[in-house]
Amino acid sequence: MEFNKWGNIVVDDRCKTSLDGVYAGGDIVLGAATVILAMGQGRIAGAAINDHLAGKK
Repeated sequence: MEFNKWGNIVVDDRCKTSLDGVYAGGDIVLGAATVILAMGQGRIAGAAINDHLAGKK
């Protein structure tokens, strides 16, 4: 898994990490952020996970 210089997990615009099938969001990605931002990433990651499980790209 790829990390940035602050130790946070690096993700793409759909919250996917460098490991296949592994998604992350919230403080481990953004650092100390608002609940609203973390919830937004949760929604993005959830949709991406659903697409991954359904075999969509």
